[in-house]
Amino acid sequence: MKSCAVFIATTGGAVQVLQITPERAPQSMVCQNRTTNVLPVSPLYDQFVKPGSGIVEREFGPFDNASFRVDVSGPIDTGNSWQLGMFLAHALGAAPDHRLIEDIAAADEILWATGCVDYHLNVTEVDHVAAKIRASAQQFQDWAGMGKTVTLITAAGANEDDSRAALAGNPVQIFGAENAWQAGEILGLAGVIKSRPEGAAAASPGKSGSVRNVALAALAVVLIGGASLAALAPEKFARWSQRLMELTGAPVAQEQAAAPTPAKTPATIPKPAAPAPKPTPPPAIVVKPPPPVAPPVPVAKPSPPPPRIPEVPKISVAISRLAPPAGGTCMQVHFGGADPVLKPVAEIGAGGHRESDRASTCGLSFELGGTGKYLAVHLRVISGRFVQASQKPASLSGSQPVTGVQTWTIQLPQKAKEPFSYELAVLSSDQPLAAQLKRLRGLENFKGAFKELAQNQINLVVHSHRVSAQ
Repeated sequence: MKSCAVFIATTGGAVQVLQITPERAPQSMVCQNRTTNVLPVSPLYDQFVKPGSGIVEREFGPFDNASFRVDVSGPIDTGNSWQLGMFLAHALGAAPDHRLIEDIAAADEILWATGCVDYHLNVTEVDHVAAKIRASAQQFQDWAGMGKTVTLITAAGANEDDSRAALAGNPVQIFGAENAWQAGEILGLAGVIKSRPEGAAAASPGKSGSVRNVALAALAVVLIGGASLAALAPEKFARWSQRLMELTGAPVAQEQAAAPTPAKTPATIPKPAAPAPKPTPPPAIVVKPPPPVAPPVPVAKPSPPPPRIPEVPKISVAISRLAPPAGGTCMQVHFGGADPVLKPVAEIGAGGHRESDRASTCGLSFELGGTGKYLAVHLRVISGRFVQASQKPASLSGSQPVTGVQTWTIQLPQKAKEPFSYELAVLSSDQPLAAQLKRLRGLENFKGAFKELAQNQINLVVHSHRVSAQ
């Protein structure tokens, strides 16, 4: 069973949902720290839960008890941005293989959420997302130090973009959801949500369905090409052809009947005169024909140069281990100020790398470069975890041009129950790559993306590597 701790974002810091208890009470309420202190947000929560005005009873009911008591760790005073986190907390309670947990140390995953949820399950944007993240900065650091998987869910669009900008380089999974069903899918809870909005797609890390549909429509237009467009709109193409004929103004040859030659009026025939003596004919003049003229030699026209095919940018990737110095340990590297030694990880073909030993691997360093103007990087963790990451260069988000080699490092825990296995996907292009990176984060594997991206002059390389558990 998967345990999840849920935090609702506020400008005063993240407030944890401690427990949800069914109650036989006139209305639902929100209380602070298991006291009798009923928070001002309670009437809004009651409307959110009960049938008719709310969605909790509809999606997860029917319930034996008509109301709920929710205990939270801090104040939630006004607004509706608590709705997304509270909805997911109820979804955890309805799932047979999940549970809402208070003990953070025992949690498999920590959820940080902000967003409004309307009657049709649409997740709508809220204000002050960046301020809420700043207010939770210490909590994010504490969770990272505990090695916890942290998932941030907010509304797709501006709220998601603000979250990525505020948490750049932090080991937090950031999701933008268009609706509550997608938000539930992120945590594996979509099966307990009764209403699936029309056209809703399963969400994945960094995937926003709207961003994922625009990128696929543009690709289809490129692949289909002009001939298919003509087939889809033959009448329009016919009108274009007629207009071209009119603009050309091609003359139409017309035959005119030749005017009859007027009859000549016969002249008066004179009477024959006496025959005159025949003159002596002059000598014949021999006319020599002109010498034959050779036909002009045709001058061959130079062939037009072949169309220039844009080159797909090249990418360079180097992975190195952060090893302890001679006679030292990773503990001294992490906490004692010892400088690690960079040791390249051997590549064994097709983007694969030789497995590294946990005891001699304190962390990993990625050196990334390319001939394109833009680079974008996505680290997809298959198993295990990393403890801390250096500030990820903003240029690796695909939104600004890069110059030279970019370096990004992560640190690994000394002990682990399972290997740290990952795939490093790198994009390079002469055009910004933020949209393609967002779509890449939503793919379960990268196999189908290579050909599609190459047709848009976007190069994708994937490197895989594993660090042993012991």
